[in-house]
Amino acid sequence: MGSLIGIGSAMSLQGMAKEGLAQDIKDSILSLHQLNVEDAVKQEYLWKRVQRAYAKSSILNLNNGGVSPQPFVVQEAEARYKEIINEAPSYYMWRVYAKEREGIRRALARLAGCLTDEIAITRNTTESINTVMLGLDWKKGDEVILTRQDYSTVKIGWEQLAKRKKVKLIWVDLPLPIEDEDEIVKLYTEQFSKRTKAINITQIINWTGQILPVSAIRKICDAAREKGIFTIVDGAHALAQINFRVSDLGCDAFASSLHKWLCAPFGTGILYIKKDRIKDVWPQYPSKDPEGDNIRKFEHLGTVPLSAILAISQAIHFHNDIGIELKESRLRYLKDYWCNALKDKVQLHTSMKPEYACAIGLFSVEGVSTSKILEYLTKNRIHATNSTVVDLKGVRISPNVYTTIAELDRMLDVVKEVL
Repeated sequence: MGSLIGIGSAMSLQGMAKEGLAQDIKDSILSLHQLNVEDAVKQEYLWKRVQRAYAKSSILNLNNGGVSPQPFVVQEAEARYKEIINEAPSYYMWRVYAKEREGIRRALARLAGCLTDEIAITRNTTESINTVMLGLDWKKGDEVILTRQDYSTVKIGWEQLAKRKKVKLIWVDLPLPIEDEDEIVKLYTEQFSKRTKAINITQIINWTGQILPVSAIRKICDAAREKGIFTIVDGAHALAQINFRVSDLGCDAFASSLHKWLCAPFGTGILYIKKDRIKDVWPQYPSKDPEGDNIRKFEHLGTVPLSAILAISQAIHFHNDIGIELKESRLRYLKDYWCNALKDKVQLHTSMKPEYACAIGLFSVEGVSTSKILEYLTKNRIHATNSTVVDLKGVRISPNVYTTIAELDRMLDVVKEVL
């Protein structure tokens, strides 16, 4: 009996500790919102408390551009859903929780800034873009405009399509960093031809953190629409990192991964298709009405990891508690901090203008290999990644809201040691 009481007390204390931690995090975020944004981003003692929403790690993770950890509330929600579903899987999955999927769709539509009937829940950006890529009707000789700076997996998809369908790929080279909106628009639109079928536009280029402004993308998409060209925006890094609405881009399709900057469960993503273009895209997997305009036709996959999908709601709540304006400003503040500390010592390949970069930065050191820098970082239990695209090669640093200035100083000390 004494043993059972001891266990019960421990569980109670654990529950109290979690509640206390959650309240402390809420209080910290509330305190941040009571300040103007310029001051709030600098309050390290408050951001240190926000950091407690995430698990402690002996590794300093500066590769959030790859995939971000989930805060405790998201991990716990997914575990709780999974535990309940496992009591009677078919009952809970298809009778109880299936309808909750629509609530997630509505929340994602509000987050993205579009209609609920324009959002499909997928596993990641690659799957979403491939759905559109393989779902359009192609003719031999059709042309696709894309850049050599687009994401590698996306480029592979287009290259395979070109082989299968005899489609021609028109490659654009974006000089990085690029800080001229008119030049960005021109690089795409000057490639338009009578055979152009589609354009692939990367909103935030993963290699360097380069942002193509919403206004630039809108101009490209508007020009494309006049010529009947289908526009696809790769927003893998844009959603939940910068403040925008998908509908403001003017694109026909948009794809993003929720396990990046939203910090949602791994293997969750979205596909947006403008309502009047849904009928033009065939689903990858057969559905009853493949040529219809119901966005749900892209979700006809059979059994899916419903617990992960349901837990997306907690990720959205956590994101909304911080707020996109404050989050974007903090992420840019962190990037600017380490970039300014190194700018006279290294080659920076990322813009310092706020409209052209946010959380991600890329640097290299003349005469020192990227692998050597990463080796030193790894020895000091700092995780970053190499980034190689066309003629650029360097170390990519991508902190998140749980990253502190003290941790960036750790990284800077190691880099300076290498120098």
